[in-house]
Amino acid sequence: MKRELLWAPILGWYATRIGCVPVDRGKRGAAISRMMADVKSGASQPGQLIIYPQGTRVAPGVKAPYKVGTALLYGQLKQDCVPAATNVGLFWPKHGILRRPGVAVVEFLPRIAPGLRGAEFMERLEREVESASDLLMAEAQD
Repeated sequence: MKRELLWAPILGWYATRIGCVPVDRGKRGAAISRMMADVKSGASQPGQLIIYPQGTRVAPGVKAPYKVGTALLYGQLKQDCVPAATNVGLFWPKHGILRRPGVAVVEFLPRIAPGLRGAEFMERLEREVESASDLLMAEAQD
């Protein structure tokens, strides 16, 4: 999670209690190294790791590259990856406080087993998440 969210009332306290890994996104190389070390040290504790592969929320229809840290963690952890697609951006925009009426959907996609090379994993992850998200957004606009 973004390091600055640790200072958000309630959210920051809760995130700390459940073991979220804060990431200082301003120092890219150092952020990846620190994130990898934090995840490695926390791997002994049961739980799950949620990664936003684009590093931030992206507006519907905007294509943003997926970050390399996602593939690095996939390779390090050697665990299944369960991608998720969503249409939430249609109802909860990245900027502003206005929420639009509608049904927000998060769809969990088929697991990606460990063992793929980094580039192969990233291509598959992006293809599956983006195509499923596009379908959910199209359904919501009908």
